Amino acid sequence: MADNTEESTKHFRDGTDVYTKLWKATSEPVAHIFFLHGFSDHCNAYYTFPSFMASRGIELFSFDQRGWGRTSPLKSQYGHSGGTSQILADIDDLLSSRLAERPNIPCFLVGHSMGGGIALTYALQGSHKDKLAGTIVWSPMLELADKPLALAVYAGKFGARIMPNKQMVQKLPAEYMSRDKSVCDDFANDPLCHDTGTLIGISDMLTRGENLMKANFSAGFTPDKPILVLHGSGDKVTSHDASKKFTEDLLKIKDKTFSSYDGWYHKMHAEPGEDRITFATNVSDWILARATPGATSKL
Repeated sequence: MADNTEESTKHFRDGTDVYTKLWKATSEPVAHIFFLHGFSDHCNAYYTFPSFMASRGIELFSFDQRGWGRTSPLKSQYGHSGGTSQILADIDDLLSSRLAERPNIPCFLVGHSMGGGIALTYALQGSHKDKLAGTIVWSPMLELADKPLALAVYAGKFGARIMPNKQMVQKLPAEYMSRDKSVCDDFANDPLCHDTGTLIGISDMLTRGENLMKANFSAGFTPDKPILVLHGSGDKVTSHDASKKFTEDLLKIKDKTFSSYDGWYHKMHAEPGEDRITFATNVSDWILARATPGATSKL
Protein backbone atom coordinates (compact mmCIF):
# COMPACT_ATOMS: atom_id res chain seq x y z
CA MET A 1 0.00 0.00 0.00
CA ALA A 2 2.00 2.96 -1.31
CA ASP A 3 1.84 6.27 0.56
CA ASN A 4 0.94 9.44 -1.30
CA THR A 5 1.94 11.87 1.41
CA GLU A 6 2.82 15.52 1.80
CA GLU A 7 4.88 16.90 4.68
CA SER A 8 4.93 20.59 5.47
CA THR A 9 5.69 23.17 8.14
CA LYS A 10 2.79 25.38 9.14
CA HIS A 11 2.54 27.97 11.89
CA PHE A 12 0.46 28.44 14.99
CA ARG A 13 -0.87 31.95 15.57
CA ASP A 14 2.02 32.73 17.95
CA GLY A 15 4.50 31.95 15.16
CA THR A 16 5.54 28.50 16.41
CA ASP A 17 6.45 26.15 13.57
CA VAL A 18 4.42 22.93 13.50
CA TYR A 19 5.19 19.77 11.58
CA THR A 20 2.20 18.47 9.59
CA LYS A 21 1.57 15.51 7.33
CA LEU A 22 -1.18 14.75 4.84
CA TRP A 23 -2.02 11.28 3.54
CA LYS A 24 -3.79 11.93 0.24
CA ALA A 25 -6.65 9.73 -0.86
CA THR A 26 -5.78 7.38 -3.70
CA SER A 27 -9.08 8.28 -5.38
CA GLU A 28 -11.35 11.31 -5.26
CA PRO A 29 -11.79 11.84 -1.50
CA VAL A 30 -15.25 11.35 -0.03
CA ALA A 31 -14.28 12.39 3.52
CA HIS A 32 -11.30 13.68 5.45
CA ILE A 33 -9.88 13.09 8.91
CA PHE A 34 -8.24 15.59 11.24
CA PHE A 35 -6.17 13.35 13.50
CA LEU A 36 -4.73 13.90 16.99
CA HIS A 37 -1.97 11.62 18.30
CA GLY A 38 -1.49 10.43 21.88
CA PHE A 39 0.85 11.22 24.78
CA SER A 40 4.51 10.48 24.01
CA ASP A 41 3.62 9.86 20.38
CA HIS A 42 3.71 11.58 17.01
CA CYS A 43 1.78 11.47 13.76
CA ASN A 44 4.26 9.20 11.93
CA ALA A 45 3.89 6.43 14.54
CA TYR A 46 0.48 5.15 13.41
CA TYR A 47 1.68 2.39 11.10
CA THR A 48 -0.69 1.52 8.24
CA PHE A 49 -3.75 3.30 9.63
CA PRO A 50 -3.33 6.61 7.70
CA SER A 51 -2.50 4.95 4.38
CA PHE A 52 -5.38 2.50 4.81
CA MET A 53 -7.77 5.42 5.24
CA ALA A 54 -6.33 7.03 2.11
CA SER A 55 -6.82 3.79 0.16
CA ARG A 56 -10.54 3.98 0.93
CA GLY A 57 -10.96 7.56 -0.23
CA ILE A 58 -10.54 9.15 3.22
CA GLU A 59 -7.84 11.83 3.31
CA LEU A 60 -6.00 12.08 6.62
CA PHE A 61 -4.29 15.20 7.99
CA SER A 62 -2.27 15.14 11.19
CA PHE A 63 0.44 17.07 12.99
CA ASP A 64 2.91 16.69 15.80
CA GLN A 65 1.30 18.61 18.62
CA ARG A 66 3.09 21.40 20.46
CA GLY A 67 5.58 19.76 22.82
CA TRP A 68 5.83 16.55 20.80
CA GLY A 69 7.54 14.95 17.83
CA ARG A 70 9.12 17.02 15.09
CA THR A 71 7.30 20.15 16.21
CA SER A 72 9.34 20.22 19.45
CA PRO A 73 12.57 18.26 18.87
CA LEU A 74 14.67 19.89 21.61
CA LYS A 75 14.69 18.46 25.15
CA SER A 76 13.86 21.91 26.48
CA GLN A 77 10.65 21.79 24.40
CA TYR A 78 9.52 18.29 25.42
CA GLY A 79 5.95 18.21 26.64
CA HIS A 80 5.44 21.98 26.49
CA SER A 81 1.93 21.69 25.09
CA GLY A 82 0.43 24.41 27.26
CA GLY A 83 -2.93 23.95 28.94
CA THR A 84 -6.24 22.98 27.37
CA SER A 85 -6.98 26.48 26.04
CA GLN A 86 -3.65 26.52 24.18
CA ILE A 87 -4.24 23.04 22.75
CA LEU A 88 -7.72 23.95 21.49
CA ALA A 89 -6.36 27.18 19.97
CA ASP A 90 -3.69 25.16 18.13
CA ILE A 91 -6.38 22.89 16.70
CA ASP A 92 -8.35 25.96 15.61
CA ASP A 93 -5.35 27.25 13.67
CA LEU A 94 -4.93 24.07 11.62
CA LEU A 95 -8.51 22.83 11.44
CA SER A 96 -9.79 26.10 10.00
CA SER A 97 -7.35 25.73 7.10
CA ARG A 98 -8.31 22.11 6.50
CA LEU A 99 -12.01 22.95 6.46
CA ALA A 100 -11.35 25.74 3.95
CA GLU A 101 -9.28 23.43 1.74
CA ARG A 102 -11.93 20.68 1.75
CA PRO A 103 -15.25 22.55 1.99
CA ASN A 104 -17.40 20.00 0.17
CA ILE A 105 -16.59 16.74 1.95
CA PRO A 106 -17.30 15.80 5.59
CA CYS A 107 -14.55 16.20 8.18
CA PHE A 108 -14.22 13.74 11.05
CA LEU A 109 -12.21 14.62 14.15
CA VAL A 110 -10.25 11.54 15.23
CA GLY A 111 -7.97 10.99 18.23
CA HIS A 112 -6.06 8.28 20.06
CA SER A 113 -5.35 8.15 23.81
CA MET A 114 -4.50 11.70 24.98
CA GLY A 115 -5.59 12.82 21.51
CA GLY A 116 -8.92 11.07 22.06
CA GLY A 117 -9.59 13.11 25.18
CA ILE A 118 -8.62 16.25 23.29
CA ALA A 119 -10.86 15.34 20.35
CA LEU A 120 -13.88 14.82 22.60
CA THR A 121 -13.17 18.09 24.41
CA TYR A 122 -12.96 19.91 21.09
CA ALA A 123 -16.20 18.31 19.88
CA LEU A 124 -17.78 19.65 23.06
CA GLN A 125 -16.43 23.20 23.11
CA GLY A 126 -14.18 23.85 20.10
CA SER A 127 -14.72 26.88 17.86
CA HIS A 128 -15.38 24.75 14.76
CA LYS A 129 -17.27 21.88 16.42
CA ASP A 130 -20.44 22.54 14.39
CA LYS A 131 -18.50 22.06 11.14
CA LEU A 132 -17.45 18.53 12.07
CA ALA A 133 -19.27 15.50 10.64
CA GLY A 134 -18.49 13.38 13.69
CA THR A 135 -15.88 12.33 16.24
CA ILE A 136 -13.98 9.04 16.54
CA VAL A 137 -11.71 8.11 19.43
CA TRP A 138 -9.93 4.97 20.51
CA SER A 139 -8.33 4.20 23.87
CA PRO A 140 -9.28 7.76 24.89
CA MET A 141 -7.79 9.39 27.98
CA LEU A 142 -10.91 9.57 30.13
CA GLU A 143 -9.52 7.69 33.10
CA LEU A 144 -6.25 5.85 33.61
CA ALA A 145 -6.53 2.06 33.71
CA ASP A 146 -4.62 2.13 36.99
CA LYS A 147 -6.01 5.17 38.77
CA PRO A 148 -3.33 7.17 40.55
CA LEU A 149 -3.76 7.90 44.23
CA ALA A 150 -6.03 10.90 44.79
CA LEU A 151 -3.31 12.57 46.86
CA ALA A 152 -0.81 12.24 43.99
CA VAL A 153 -3.30 13.77 41.54
CA TYR A 154 -4.03 16.64 43.94
CA ALA A 155 -0.32 17.26 44.45
CA GLY A 156 0.25 17.31 40.69
CA LYS A 157 -2.55 19.81 40.12
CA PHE A 158 -1.30 22.00 42.95
CA GLY A 159 2.19 21.89 41.43
CA ALA A 160 0.78 22.85 38.03
CA ARG A 161 -0.49 26.12 39.49
CA ILE A 162 2.91 26.98 40.95
CA MET A 163 5.26 25.58 38.29
CA PRO A 164 3.07 24.91 35.23
CA ASN A 165 5.97 24.42 32.82
CA LYS A 166 8.06 22.12 34.98
CA GLN A 167 8.87 19.03 32.94
CA MET A 168 8.07 15.61 34.36
CA VAL A 169 8.78 12.17 32.92
CA GLN A 170 5.63 10.04 32.95
CA LYS A 171 6.91 6.67 31.78
CA LEU A 172 4.52 4.57 29.72
CA PRO A 173 5.59 0.90 29.84
CA ALA A 174 6.39 -0.14 26.27
CA GLU A 175 4.97 -3.62 26.86
CA TYR A 176 1.52 -2.09 27.42
CA MET A 177 1.32 -0.64 23.91
CA SER A 178 0.46 -3.68 21.80
CA ARG A 179 0.33 -7.46 21.74
CA ASP A 180 2.82 -7.15 18.88
CA LYS A 181 6.31 -7.15 20.44
CA SER A 182 7.83 -5.29 17.49
CA VAL A 183 5.44 -2.39 18.15
CA CYS A 184 6.50 -2.32 21.79
CA ASP A 185 10.14 -2.28 20.70
CA ASP A 186 9.43 0.57 18.27
CA PHE A 187 7.87 2.61 21.04
CA ALA A 188 10.74 1.94 23.45
CA ASN A 189 13.38 2.89 20.88
CA ASP A 190 11.71 5.87 19.18
CA PRO A 191 13.49 9.07 20.32
CA LEU A 192 10.35 11.08 19.55
CA CYS A 193 8.41 9.08 22.17
CA HIS A 194 10.10 10.78 25.11
CA ASP A 195 7.53 10.26 27.91
CA THR A 196 8.02 13.87 29.05
CA GLY A 197 5.13 16.16 29.85
CA THR A 198 4.78 19.31 31.91
CA LEU A 199 2.82 19.69 35.12
CA ILE A 200 0.18 21.83 33.39
CA GLY A 201 -0.01 19.48 30.40
CA ILE A 202 -0.47 16.37 32.53
CA SER A 203 -2.81 18.08 34.98
CA ASP A 204 -5.05 19.40 32.21
CA MET A 205 -5.02 16.01 30.48
CA LEU A 206 -6.43 14.43 33.64
CA THR A 207 -8.90 17.28 34.14
CA ARG A 208 -10.23 16.92 30.58
CA GLY A 209 -10.98 13.27 31.32
CA GLU A 210 -12.65 14.07 34.63
CA ASN A 211 -14.86 16.69 32.97
CA LEU A 212 -15.86 14.37 30.13
CA MET A 213 -16.94 11.74 32.63
CA LYS A 214 -19.39 14.18 34.25
CA ALA A 215 -22.84 13.59 32.75
CA ASN A 216 -23.89 17.24 33.10
CA PHE A 217 -20.65 18.36 31.39
CA SER A 218 -20.94 15.97 28.44
CA ALA A 219 -24.58 16.95 27.92
CA GLY A 220 -23.24 19.84 25.84
CA PHE A 221 -22.39 17.61 22.85
CA THR A 222 -24.35 18.43 19.68
CA PRO A 223 -27.11 15.77 19.46
CA ASP A 224 -26.86 15.19 15.70
CA LYS A 225 -23.06 14.78 15.59
CA PRO A 226 -22.19 11.05 15.69
CA ILE A 227 -19.57 9.69 18.09
CA LEU A 228 -17.67 6.41 17.84
CA VAL A 229 -15.62 5.14 20.81
CA LEU A 230 -13.42 2.05 20.46
CA HIS A 231 -11.45 0.41 23.25
CA GLY A 232 -9.61 -2.83 23.92
CA SER A 233 -10.52 -4.66 27.11
CA GLY A 234 -6.83 -5.49 27.65
CA ASP A 235 -5.71 -1.86 27.70
CA LYS A 236 -3.44 -1.22 30.71
CA VAL A 237 -2.96 2.49 29.98
CA THR A 238 -6.45 4.00 29.72
CA SER A 239 -9.70 2.62 31.10
CA HIS A 240 -11.91 0.47 28.89
CA ASP A 241 -14.75 0.66 31.43
CA ALA A 242 -14.60 4.47 31.51
CA SER A 243 -15.00 4.58 27.73
CA LYS A 244 -18.01 2.29 27.94
CA LYS A 245 -19.65 4.37 30.66
CA PHE A 246 -18.88 7.64 28.85
CA THR A 247 -20.64 6.40 25.71
CA GLU A 248 -23.63 5.08 27.65
CA ASP A 249 -24.02 8.48 29.32
CA LEU A 250 -24.27 10.31 25.97
CA LEU A 251 -28.05 10.23 26.29
CA LYS A 252 -28.75 13.05 23.82
CA ILE A 253 -26.51 11.78 21.00
CA LYS A 254 -28.65 10.21 18.28
CA ASP A 255 -25.81 8.21 16.72
CA LYS A 256 -23.35 6.85 19.28
CA THR A 257 -21.39 3.60 19.28
CA PHE A 258 -19.09 1.91 21.78
CA SER A 259 -17.07 -0.90 20.23
CA SER A 260 -15.17 -3.22 22.58
CA TYR A 261 -12.30 -5.43 21.39
CA ASP A 262 -11.67 -8.44 23.60
CA GLY A 263 -8.13 -8.49 24.99
CA TRP A 264 -6.76 -5.76 22.71
CA TYR A 265 -4.11 -3.36 24.04
CA HIS A 266 -3.66 0.43 23.89
CA LYS A 267 -2.44 0.93 20.31
CA MET A 268 -5.43 -0.66 18.61
CA HIS A 269 -4.19 0.55 15.23
CA ALA A 270 -1.00 -1.50 15.73
CA GLU A 271 -2.24 -4.80 17.05
CA PRO A 272 -0.79 -8.00 15.51
CA GLY A 273 -1.37 -9.36 12.03
CA GLU A 274 -4.82 -8.91 10.57
CA ASP A 275 -6.14 -7.19 13.69
CA ARG A 276 -4.83 -3.80 12.56
CA ILE A 277 -6.58 -4.30 9.21
CA THR A 278 -9.79 -5.26 10.98
CA PHE A 279 -9.57 -2.15 13.12
CA ALA A 280 -8.88 0.20 10.20
CA THR A 281 -11.67 -1.42 8.19
CA ASN A 282 -14.16 -0.93 11.01
CA VAL A 283 -13.23 2.74 11.41
CA SER A 284 -13.31 3.47 7.68
CA ASP A 285 -16.62 1.61 7.24
CA TRP A 286 -18.14 3.76 10.00
CA ILE A 287 -16.94 6.93 8.30
CA LEU A 288 -18.07 5.89 4.83
CA ALA A 289 -21.50 4.91 6.15
CA ARG A 290 -21.95 8.51 7.29
CA ALA A 291 -20.21 10.18 4.35
CA THR A 292 -21.57 8.31 1.33
CA PRO A 293 -25.14 7.29 0.46
CA GLY A 294 -25.80 3.57 0.58
CA ALA A 295 -22.63 2.59 2.47
CA THR A 296 -22.95 0.34 5.50
CA SER A 297 -21.02 -0.28 8.70
CA LYS A 298 -20.81 -3.29 11.03
CA LEU A 299 -20.45 -0.99 14.04
